[in-house]
Amino acid sequence: MAENAEWDKAVNFKDFLKKARENVEIMKARYTDLQLNETDLETLKSIQNDIKILVIGTDRCTDTAGNLPILAKMVDASSKLELRLLDSDENVDYHMNFKVNGKRKTPVVLYLNKALEEICRWVERPNAIYKIINEGTIQSIEDRKAELKKLYSDPEIQRQSLGEFLRLVLRADFILGRK
Repeated sequence: MAENAEWDKAVNFKDFLKKARENVEIMKARYTDLQLNETDLETLKSIQNDIKILVIGTDRCTDTAGNLPILAKMVDASSKLELRLLDSDENVDYHMNFKVNGKRKTPVVLYLNKALEEICRWVERPNAIYKIINEGTIQSIEDRKAELKKLYSDPEIQRQSLGEFLRLVLRADFILGRK
């Protein structure tokens, strides 16, 4: 469902950071701190098909700030992956196509083929964070944001996100005809 116009409006990670006003230092630090291990690198180097990754999100979103650096690090380690970001606030009409339970969630991560057709999708946050947040008793939005920032700094949570993203990259590669 990604249209050429949306892909063309989207920017790469570095340009996104230049334009961002919130969570910039957090995203830069997470990108720098995340270390891909040998298995991660082998998986990324094994990708056979070109896969485009379109992230619909915003710099003020804690979930985007927590996951975007992981995707950027993956893309930088693979010649077969390309990442672009589309601001969800500036593209509300397009973002509305990806509602979950009737609500807009960010980020939406779309794995696309060369023709910009969706292969698979990932939304909002890794399973481990859903579990923690849903079990918690945090009521205020500010407290939730603070807890999410803390969780996304946890290396185990980062590995969870990385694992989910790697599984989807491999799935997309197989769908596209990995040999």
